[in-house]
Amino acid sequence: MKFELITLLSNQFDKHTTNNRVYFIRSLISKLNLNGFTVVKEARHPHLASAKINLKISKHGQTCWIEIDNKSPRIRSLERIQSINEHGGNGFILLRNSFLSQHKTLGIDIVSARK
Repeated sequence: MKFELITLLSNQFDKHTTNNRVYFIRSLISKLNLNGFTVVKEARHPHLASAKINLKISKHGQTCWIEIDNKSPRIRSLERIQSINEHGGNGFILLRNSFLSQHKTLGIDIVSARK
């Protein structure tokens, strides 16, 4: 499911959409819902008591977690997704305004949403 989401969201949004965080998240959730995914915003992290993850995406009993950052991944985003991945879950970081191609940092998928 993670790779389906990465394919669906990678390099799909224009500058106008990615520049405004609120508008971007609305567009992102709309795109996910249109493709059959269920989205929970600011979901409680399953392994870190006080942490939340930006988006919890579900479909057909599978779950993937997405942290949304601007131009580069934040340390806390990396820590949160790394914790999920270490416990057998799936997650990645989606960057709104990065032109970098998809890559990995500390074994975590980093994906650019901007065209």
